[in-house]
Parts: sequence; C-alpha cells; structure tokens
Amino acid sequence: MVLVPLSIESLKQFFDETAIKVIKYFISKSIFAQPETLEGQSDLPIQVPKEHIEQWAVQALGVTPVGSGSYPVDVIKADEWGADVKMVSCKIEDNGDLLDRDSGETSLAQKFAGTGSELDDLFNKESHEEILDGWSKIMQEKIQAVKDKKNLHHIYYFIILRAGLKFYLCGLEVNTQNFDDIEVLKTSGESVWASNFIDEKYGSVKVYKAKKRMELRLRPSNWLKDDLLIEFQVTDNLMSKNIREIINDEEKFNLYKDEITKEIFN
Repeated sequence: MVLVPLSIESLKQFFDETAIKVIKYFISKSIFAQPETLEGQSDLPIQVPKEHIEQWAVQALGVTPVGSGSYPVDVIKADEWGADVKMVSCKIEDNGDLLDRDSGETSLAQKFAGTGSELDDLFNKESHEEILDGWSKIMQEKIQAVKDKKNLHHIYYFIILRAGLKFYLCGLEVNTQNFDDIEVLKTSGESVWASNFIDEKYGSVKVYKAKKRMELRLRPSNWLKDDLLIEFQVTDNLMSKNIREIINDEEKFNLYKDEITKEIFN
C-alpha cells in the first residue's frame, strides 16, 4: 500500500501528551469562535481554515512550516520527515457516534497541466489506466522532489477528523516505493478508484474528473474500532443564545461569557 495507517503507538511518538494538550487547546479555541445558534436551530458545522490546522501542528510538534499551495507538505522536522496536515468531516449518529460511512474528501494531488488538462479527453476515451498512472506519477514526483530538496526520509499525513463536537486525530505514512503497485479498482463516468493505494478497510483513493484531482476519503469507524485514533472531546454541547437580547445588559453578558468560557476550556 502507498498509504499505511500509523498505529496508535507510532502516532503518539509524534503527538505526545504535550502535543495532545496543544491540539485540544486549539480545538477549544475554534469551538469558542463559532457563532451561537438561536433556540430551535440546528448546530452549525465547525469551520476551521486549513492554514489554522497547519499552525496547530507547528505549535504542537515544534516543527517548521514550509511552502503553501501546491507544496506537498505543510511542516517539516529538519532532515527527518515532512507532513501534510488535513481535516475531514465525518458522518455521525444522533448520539454523536461515528457512522459506518466514508469521511468527506481531501485532495492528495491536483494539477491543471499535462495529465490534469487532458483529463476530460482521457475519461471520454475510457483510458482509465492512463488516468491513474498519470495522477499517481504527479503525486509521486511531488513527494520525491520535496524529500530530495529538504533531505527528508519519511512523509506523513496527519488528519484531524471532525465529527460534530468530537474531534479525532490519525496518521498515515506514505510509502513512495509502492506507487508502482497501484491498479485500477473500478471506474465510473466521473471517477477512477485505485487499489493498493490504501487498505479498503480504512479508506479509498480516486481520481475525480470534475475537480481534476486525486482524492482521499477515510472510513473513520474502522479506524476507531482498530484503536488508530486519538480522541478529543471539548464539550458535550454548544449553547444556544440570542446574543442580541443580552449584549446590552452588561451583567447578563459577562455572566454568559464566563459560563461559555468555563464550558469550553475546562
């Protein structure tokens, strides 16, 4: 496999107790920054910019931020390893438990020249192997280039999974020597799925025509069952509050601010 899940023991070699505390703090800050709903409204999805998630890793791991945009990693530990830091959303039951469903997608590679610009034609011709080979090569070349340039021995993905008010963390190592083993698993008019990229128990990888990119989806419930996730739970519920009704009453507003701060940060 190209993408191999890190065991919980391996993951905690990166995210020790201090790093976990740092991540929990930033999750708390993100929840605190979300706008309150009114009574009767459904909870809003918690939004965190990718740049902020990258900074969580910088602070938690004591590593160096690098590059942006098409750069294949976000952070590096000099002369050792680099990692791309991501967040995906997860489907949950009414009680907050993970559903046995795929996560939202995240991009592994995107390019609008070469194979990228020819993607529509390749799909029309049903050249599925050429599509997968081309996009695997894009990803492989980008990763190898940063390994050579930064003298890195290992490349990882650290992924935050957002599941309602629960957050999880997992890791994957990229085995660049296994790109040649990738094969076409199945196809549709819009997508080509890959086999031997990631164990199907833990996720799937496909080239998606519409967005001209290679995408990863995880199967979070299986990660949880196999004890491959670090779990964070900051609060059981977000308060509903009509801010307009209390903001001009200094006593009520200060009391509310104290209450929500204790709820989220304790």
